[in-house]
Formats: sequence, structure tokens, C-alpha cells
Amino acid sequence: MDEMRKKIIIQEINAWKESRMLPEQYCNYLLTLYSEGESPHAVTDANRKEKKSLFSLLWIGALFAFIVFLNYFTEIPIRMQMLLTTISIIIFGLMARRLIGRKLIFQMALIGMVLSFLLLTVSLADFMAPGKAGVLYFILFLNCGFWIVLGVRLKLAHFWIAGGLGAAVTLYFLLI
Repeated sequence: MDEMRKKIIIQEINAWKESRMLPEQYCNYLLTLYSEGESPHAVTDANRKEKKSLFSLLWIGALFAFIVFLNYFTEIPIRMQMLLTTISIIIFGLMARRLIGRKLIFQMALIGMVLSFLLLTVSLADFMAPGKAGVLYFILFLNCGFWIVLGVRLKLAHFWIAGGLGAAVTLYFLLI
């Protein structure tokens, strides 16, 4: 078989593997068969996925750092802060939806989304009812409940533990 034909077949098998048209084991077998034991494409695919994961992780961290900086260290109006925080929640949600198969990065996007949502709801409570601690405690309890439900539904222990601890701390400060 000539080299050009082998190259085309290997590219097709890689496309099948990436789109999961065939199980990964079959694709690996076919790649090994057609590349005659050498599999340089598998290494480049793994490197590409690592770079995508690292880039996504950096993007999530940078976006969350920007939102925290925007809300705590700038003098822009509160409505603009809330609008940009809402946009960041949407971006984190879209990223979490896109990264649902990758466990760690999916969780990081989800954490960014719920922390941005917490930031938004606390800012909204302070904007709507300034100086009223009861409204703030109610909003914090709702957020903790949301975290618990999210943790149970997605089977993420750190979310329901954080929600339970957050509710306990909020209750402690409410009673003192």
C-alpha cells in the first residue's frame, strides 16, 4: 500500500476516534495496524488534549480573577458589576456544558459558575436591601441549598459538603 493511501486511512481512523464513531480500542488497533506499529498520532492527540485542558483551566482562572477584581477593586457602578458578573455566569455555564466529559476542568468551570452566582446574589441583596442582614442570610441559605442540590445531582461530594458547611456557618452567625 502506498504512503499517501496509508496517511489518508490513518487520518480517517483518527477522525473516527475523535468523534467516537468506533470504540477507542478498535481505533487504536486499526492505527497500529496501518501505521505498522508506530503511533505518532496518538501522542500528538494526547498533547493536544493536554494543551486544550491547560488553556481551558487558565481561561477559567483568569475569568474568575477578573470578576473578583471587577467587583472588589474598581469603582464602576454596581449595575455594571452585576451585568458583567451575569455574563461571566453564562460563560462559565457554557464552558461547563462544553467540558462535561473532562472531570477536573468541568468541576472548575462549575465552581467558577457557582462562586460567581454567589457573588452576584450577595451584591444583589446588598443593592436591593442595604444594611438588612436578614435578606443576606436568606440569600446565603438559598445559595447553600443550591450547592447541596447540585452536589447530590451531579454526585460531587465537595459541593454538598461546601453547601452544608456554608449553611452551618451562616446559621452560626445568624444565631450570634
